[in-house]
Formats: sequence, structure tokens, C-alpha cells
Amino acid sequence: MGFGFYKATHIKEDLQLLMAVHETSAEIKAKIILDEANLAFCETTERQDEPGKRTPEGSGWDEGKMEGEYDEEDFQKILELQAKAAVICDEHPELEDLTAEMFQTITSENAEEVLKKIAENTEILELGRVSVTVFLLRFPSANSFMNKGHPLVMASDDYMLQNSDAQNWQDFKNIADGFGWG
Repeated sequence: MGFGFYKATHIKEDLQLLMAVHETSAEIKAKIILDEANLAFCETTERQDEPGKRTPEGSGWDEGKMEGEYDEEDFQKILELQAKAAVICDEHPELEDLTAEMFQTITSENAEEVLKKIAENTEILELGRVSVTVFLLRFPSANSFMNKGHPLVMASDDYMLQNSDAQNWQDFKNIADGFGWG
């Protein structure tokens, strides 16, 4: 066997390793969706509008503070999605505790079952879809995510700290692709 075979074998192994890094476990998917759904309640309390009168302009985002956090052409879509999430939070306040409780129960052993429960709850699934979509509008590529930064990179949760910056972005992308949100 010559060098070419050795090189081809190692390239294949390196490619398999790279592909494995971009897989997202059911546990991470469930944790991201539930965490993001729960965070929608925090964002809703920071809004400048009121329940029953949600508008895109009522977002709690301060354009100056958020500079560089999103592409300008996607800003209106982001505001509309945030307003939609706020309406869900207004209409289903019980989901704040439910998403927090579900998040606390996730293990690698029960993650698939938790994902099924998420998929069965239209409102939780929609809050997750909105959050994942907003994330991908803000960060359309792994490179934009790493250049702009995101609180998840500095999160204290073990499931996020185990991943590199690019993997955090890839997890969101894998969720969007897996649920057909892309």
C-alpha cells in the first residue's frame, strides 16, 4: 500500500470526524428548543407593548445595543416573529413553568421522548420555531455567529459549553432542518 491509500484513508477518517462534530443529539435539540421557548417569556416582559396589543414595533430590542447582531434586511422579520412569540406567551402563560420543568428533566436517555412531547405541543413547538428562526436570521452562517458572538457561547450550561462556537450554530441549523423550519 502506497502513500495515496494512506492519505485517502485518513482523509475519509477526518471527514467522518468532521461530520460527527456537526450532528446534534436529541438531548441538545430538546434543551435548545425548551430553553429558547422559555426565554421567549423573558423577552415578552421586556416588550414596550401590552398583551392584546402586540406589534412588531413593541419589541424590547434596542437597535443601538443590538447593532451588528442581525442583518438589517431581516430586522423586520425578526420583530414580527418576536411579536408572534409574545402573543403565544400572553395566551399560554403556563408554558413558562412547563418549559422550565421539561428542560430540567432532560437526560440523554429520555431526550427522544421529550422531543416527541415538544412536537405534540403546538405552542412550545412554535416558540421553538420562532426562536430558532430568529437565531438563524441573526446569524445566517457559522462564521457570522462566531464573528458577532452570542450569549450561548458564554452560557454556563454544560450542554452548550461542550460545543465550539461553530457547533452551537450548527445545532440551531440542525434543529431548523430537522423540523423543516429552514
